[in-house]
Amino acid sequence: MNNNGEQRFKALRVIAMILANLTAILSANYIVFYILDHFNPGFHFVVRSEFFLAKYLHVVIPILMILTALLYLLIYAAGGAKPKRFEKKRLIRILVIDVILAGVFAMTVNARAFGWVKWLRPAEEAPVALATLVPTAEPTKAPTPEPTAEPVETPVPANTEAASSAPDEPTPEPTPEPTPEPTPIPGLLGDKFKEKFSEGDPVITEPNTSETLEDGTEKTLIYTYAGQKVAVELYHYQKGKLEYQIADVYVREIEKLTAVYDEQRGLSQELKTFSRDAGAVIAINSDYFTNNANDAGLIIRNGIMVRNKQCKHSDLCVIYQDGTVRCFDCKQDKIDNNEILNSYPYHSFYFGPSLLDADGNVKTKFNSTLLASNPRTVFGYYEPGHYAFVCVLGARGIRDIDGKSLGTGQSPGMTFDELSALCASFGMKAAYNFDGGGSSGMYWNEHQFGHNTRVTGDILAIVD
Repeated sequence: MNNNGEQRFKALRVIAMILANLTAILSANYIVFYILDHFNPGFHFVVRSEFFLAKYLHVVIPILMILTALLYLLIYAAGGAKPKRFEKKRLIRILVIDVILAGVFAMTVNARAFGWVKWLRPAEEAPVALATLVPTAEPTKAPTPEPTAEPVETPVPANTEAASSAPDEPTPEPTPEPTPEPTPIPGLLGDKFKEKFSEGDPVITEPNTSETLEDGTEKTLIYTYAGQKVAVELYHYQKGKLEYQIADVYVREIEKLTAVYDEQRGLSQELKTFSRDAGAVIAINSDYFTNNANDAGLIIRNGIMVRNKQCKHSDLCVIYQDGTVRCFDCKQDKIDNNEILNSYPYHSFYFGPSLLDADGNVKTKFNSTLLASNPRTVFGYYEPGHYAFVCVLGARGIRDIDGKSLGTGQSPGMTFDELSALCASFGMKAAYNFDGGGSSGMYWNEHQFGHNTRVTGDILAIVD
């Protein structure tokens, strides 16, 4: 073999070695990302970040493997392979370098995805206040016409002089009937669920009354709140080891369904801290968009557009100012941000997946890889003004309201299939999955349910 041939094969061997090492590095990262993505809800932002190699590792790695194999086959077939004896030190050195490079790559992806480094974090748009839906005016009631008195013939007295000297008697005018005042419609729910609200000061109870359902589930009413504009009924369910809580939430004004978040988008707090500061009647963690600085999506909070980016990978949930809710499937629905922004949205969340189809039926395919049983948080919708907060306990660490560890929960959590079936069984028309795992939690009346082993960046709360 001449020098030119030797140099050519040497170059090919170097290229093949680089491809082999790159394949090993990316494969190691992919395994780590897959584990985090599969077992730790909330970490899927890493895999779904805008960083190209993180988003397409499942495609890049097989391509690299095929190219590497083909290149080595070409080298061997052309007689360019040089037999080398096994060198332990050389192998260890290569492995150490690969591990270091894998770590650097993983840290870069994390820094990019979570915005740890300021200059790596994409600039956020300035918040924009959206148009407010003008309430429909009450129809003006036409005034009731007063009845016209029939003319009465006055008899002519026989003695004209006596009649003219007598004082005139005043004719009594008919008393008009009072016009009834129209009864104002109390907000989103109209006159529905009147019995659940209070006409005076709020009424708070913790009944702890239980009943056993037909399937053996123990259902306990543990908290009620009745105000003039807000009502809540919170139930605890337990079947075997599985534990979850579902709150029926009734609001007469959409402003009572409020989002609380760190407007600087750099700090995070515990669910209880956000809830206490907001004076929440009840609250759940939401999509943690502040920890998703690099991801896409339309983010609206309390009628203010915080982020306006394309919805690419995750389903979108929109709560409109008229109280209606719609979940958009990112794979099936065309998500037009401008159309949504022109339809008077009040909140929008970018996490998911959506758990029910457009008709409120069970779904079997979900836009997520987080399919294992996990702690879950869900926002549900029945009709304008009537919503549900859902929190499912899982087999993870639990802390009480004071931060004291309560050990590991025995509840297995739920898969998306199970969660979808649960929401459909309660008659919800739409249901949307929020951040789960260690973020999952529900707060009410200085109580806390869920895991709350990590801080969150935003909550959805009922305030009165």
